[in-house]
Amino acid sequence: MSKLKNIPVIDLFAGPGGLGEGFSSVVNGKNRVFDIKLSIEKDENAHKTLQLRSFSRQFSVNRLPEKYYDVLRATSLKSREMLTKELFEAYPSQAKKAKAETWHAELGGKDLPKRTVDRRIEQELKDNKNWVLIGGPPCQAYSLVGRSRVGGIGENDHRVYLYKEYLRIIARHHPAVFVMENVKGLLSAKLNGEKIFDWIKNDLEVPGKIFKWYKSPEYKIYSLVTDTVKKDSDFLVKAEDYGIPQKRHRVILLGVRNDIKHIPGVLKTKHDKIALKEIIGQLPKIRSGMNRKYIGYETVLKDGKEKRKRSYRKINDSDENWEKLVTNFHNEILSGNGRFKDDACRNFKSPSAGKGAEFVKSQNTINKKSDLYNWFHDGNLNGIANHESRSHLSQDLKRYLFASIYSKKYRKSPKLSDYERHNKELLPDHHNAKSGKFSDRFRVQLPGEPATTVTSHISKDGHYFIHYDTNQCRSLTVREAARIQTFPDNYLFCGSRTHQYHQVGNAVPPFLANQIGKIVENILKKNYE
Repeated sequence: MSKLKNIPVIDLFAGPGGLGEGFSSVVNGKNRVFDIKLSIEKDENAHKTLQLRSFSRQFSVNRLPEKYYDVLRATSLKSREMLTKELFEAYPSQAKKAKAETWHAELGGKDLPKRTVDRRIEQELKDNKNWVLIGGPPCQAYSLVGRSRVGGIGENDHRVYLYKEYLRIIARHHPAVFVMENVKGLLSAKLNGEKIFDWIKNDLEVPGKIFKWYKSPEYKIYSLVTDTVKKDSDFLVKAEDYGIPQKRHRVILLGVRNDIKHIPGVLKTKHDKIALKEIIGQLPKIRSGMNRKYIGYETVLKDGKEKRKRSYRKINDSDENWEKLVTNFHNEILSGNGRFKDDACRNFKSPSAGKGAEFVKSQNTINKKSDLYNWFHDGNLNGIANHESRSHLSQDLKRYLFASIYSKKYRKSPKLSDYERHNKELLPDHHNAKSGKFSDRFRVQLPGEPATTVTSHISKDGHYFIHYDTNQCRSLTVREAARIQTFPDNYLFCGSRTHQYHQVGNAVPPFLANQIGKIVENILKKNYE
């Protein structure tokens, strides 16, 4: 079995590395089963995240150098960049390998010749036929939200065809197994009346149909959730059924080369779903930030024309002012309303960790009885990274507080009609507020069940990701979103906080990828036997 210790993996459209992290964390004893040979990603910040994580994999499992932890413990982005540079200088051979494994490039882009991509892949594989291709071609064109914004899928939308670069690499390099992930909307997406999922699946089964000059083998496409595929939805993986604390539903296709006769197994469902509170409830408690108060519209003169403009007043963001503001909001919400009698959070006090930071010192950040304790926890870290709250409008903080109080009583997130029914001032001053299109514009995440899907939109605002704890009155931090996505605590996200959120939202949950990796390992192991 020694030949299967280091199964080569090529990761396309890698994002921050969720799929790759899951595969690389499959171990046999202390040895990693899979070896990420190349990760290709176009986003600069996601590439930095990939590179730092690749560096960590150059060391034995659970044997990270202390200087790596220094990078995680940095309290500012500037100091983190400096410490990362020092880390790479201290371990030049590991840094060189990490830089070689992570390629900042745009697949399918006009500035990246296909022959250049092929040479890099050939260089890493060295004629090894038992290798694995993973990745998720960009999916904005298939997503339900994306399609609704533009009125459907456009024939000239290049994102529709990016999967063909993934397909071309299959046809050219013949992986033993491939895993392709995409959004649920792929199942219903159509172009010119034809279902996109059908022609993608057909193409993946016979890559040589399009790329005839490569003489590609054919593939069998398997579901990860059932042995007997009867409908397209059988390819939909509901993450909460497999130990992920998130209701994330994604299309995942498992392709196996036709010369490999072993039939793969399926993911094993977990009896108990993991609740949000179990994985973020013991993280350091922090308060929200405050930036401005919305005053209303004012008329301004621009280019000789009168225009309406939103007007704001700056707020002094201090612990004292936060306590005063949120306490007043709480009293207003409870005042004269018999529905809310919970006075447990009437006297607010700003948490000792303030607004958090890029690193917050802390012990026992997750319950030892949690099924995911060993997956998340790193005893050498002594704290938590990427755990800083963002700032919000004062009116939004009042809505966040109302949402958390409401959910505490009714165990569900309020709709905008509930905000208006309680107090018209809680309704956003927006022309779509009463349209019904955004009835859940402000959504609190419930503590007793898996979170809703973390998406890249979390980088825009926190309205869909309100923390359930009334005493914190804020949206989720990057680290909380990363916990929901099952990234280990020693997995650091690079770039600004907005870029960090974006990376987390676009990722595949590593713990789910780990389970898929074990299925792939078994396929190749049985074939070798």
